Amino acid sequence: MAFISKLTRYVIRRWHLFIFMIICTLLTTSINIYIPRLGGQVIKNILEAGDFNALVWLVIQIIGFTGVLGILSFLSRYMNGYFSQKIVYEIRNDAFRSIQRQSLAFFNKTDTGQLISRATTDTERVGRFLGFQFRMLIETSFLLVGVIASMVMIDLELTCISLALLSLILVSFSLFGKKIRPVISESRGHFANLTSVLWESISGIRIVRAFAMEDHEREKFQKPNNAYYRSMIKAAGLRATFIPITGLIGGLMMVVITWIGGLRIIEGRMGVDTLYVFSNYATMLMRPMRLIGMIWTGYQRMAAAGERVFQIIEAEPEVKDKPNAVELKELKGHIKFENVYFGYDKEKPILKNINLEIKPGETVALLGPTGSGKSTIIRLLMRFYDVTSGRILIDEYDIRDIKIRSLRKHIGIVSQEIFLFNKSVKENISFGKPNASIKDIIKAAKIAQAHEFIVKLPNGYDTIIGERGIDLSGGQRQRIAIARALLLDPKILVLDDSTSSVDVDTEYEIQKALSALLKNRTTIMITQRISTIRNADKIIVMDNGEIIEEGDHETLMAKKGVYYRLYQTLYEAQKEALEAVEAQKRLEEEKLILTRNGGE
Repeated sequence: MAFISKLTRYVIRRWHLFIFMIICTLLTTSINIYIPRLGGQVIKNILEAGDFNALVWLVIQIIGFTGVLGILSFLSRYMNGYFSQKIVYEIRNDAFRSIQRQSLAFFNKTDTGQLISRATTDTERVGRFLGFQFRMLIETSFLLVGVIASMVMIDLELTCISLALLSLILVSFSLFGKKIRPVISESRGHFANLTSVLWESISGIRIVRAFAMEDHEREKFQKPNNAYYRSMIKAAGLRATFIPITGLIGGLMMVVITWIGGLRIIEGRMGVDTLYVFSNYATMLMRPMRLIGMIWTGYQRMAAAGERVFQIIEAEPEVKDKPNAVELKELKGHIKFENVYFGYDKEKPILKNINLEIKPGETVALLGPTGSGKSTIIRLLMRFYDVTSGRILIDEYDIRDIKIRSLRKHIGIVSQEIFLFNKSVKENISFGKPNASIKDIIKAAKIAQAHEFIVKLPNGYDTIIGERGIDLSGGQRQRIAIARALLLDPKILVLDDSTSSVDVDTEYEIQKALSALLKNRTTIMITQRISTIRNADKIIVMDNGEIIEEGDHETLMAKKGVYYRLYQTLYEAQKEALEAVEAQKRLEEEKLILTRNGGE
């Protein structure tokens, strides 16, 4: 019932549509109940009065009411469709809005396929119930009341006998509902798992092909597919068992009515026209009884799906704004980590007692092995997660006291996991600033060394780059991501291994272009590139979630500690690339000297 109260809130918002649908349904049902009476009068006129004129008039009435019935049915169906789709539209929007505001921890716990299934097929199932079965429920309710009242006025005893038989249908459907609901709920879970595997396999199709793992993926898909198939077969078996009971009991009821009514006609206690009208009502009563099974099944499906959807809608983000959170207007870019501890599992800290100060305009490089906590520091700064203890300050504000959107608007980030949308280059660069002018977009692209290759694309900045930017190389995707961050003109810039997929020449060009831009801008870089590390104002060396060394390149090299050994290892791996960069620098310096001498 909790689900019904949640759904009712959406219905109340569209109460005028709901009332109009109710009125149309009530009028339609009233006409349906009245038409058998006209049919009875036709029979009476034929058998008893022989009044031709009265017969013609009754037939005209039947035709007229049938026409009105058609118009009202159209209005009722159309308004119900509009009403149901409007509600589903709002539920789907609320589900998507809730997904968008969730913390990253939520996505760590929930499969993407589950989210897609709940926001699409589950909401659609709610709409299917509201769009047809809900209207049938209202019509059935009116019809039951009207038909039973009409039958009672004709013959109370025969009505009681009919209802006693029909009550067996209600008992069977109650039992059916108890058995079918857990099966339906289970099937929705299997379907979501199936969707998740399908999505993951399609997303990673190139890796699957590269490793020739097609057979493995088929087997992985087979498991949730078989589970969903078995649950659907189980549901079909339950329906096949219970649904025919309706027809059996309905047939038995008509036999009883015909037998008792026939005896009463023979005895002169009932007219043929009266039996005709009563039989019509009994037949009409069978329709809602048959529909009860379908409606009840539909309700169980809708309730199971709706509960899954509302779990998403009502999910509270772990990271959210305080009621009195402030809006940052301007930012200097002064960052402090004070005694910060953090763990995705609070019992297992990943960061331990992090104390770090980054002054405005300072460039800091984070260095350390995989799993040392470098990316976690970035995630905490962006407030994707909240610290377990301690605090992070920006310009002396605890970031938990700043509105999340305001905080992130001042931080530009280029992650090592580049994600581009299936849109134009221009739209991808301006993603964080949709109203940016093409002049500003081009300027950011030039700084990121992306402009040259963009203008060579088929439609330049209007070229659609495919899902996840699949039509571009890794280096091109990263340069577009850098341009996207730079367009925001952020006071704090985060580069998370942002040049890992570019060649040495391109990295050199990017670093050269960024050197001017990084002035008066706080920059945090996670990188393994020596050319980047040694130019940083400060280098933070991390291991096992702790800061073990801190200082500039010369200071740390003089210590001959962890940084010294890491640097030696990286230098050996990047020696050829570094020599190429140095040669390029010397060549440019020589060109500059020649240009100056020529000018003199």
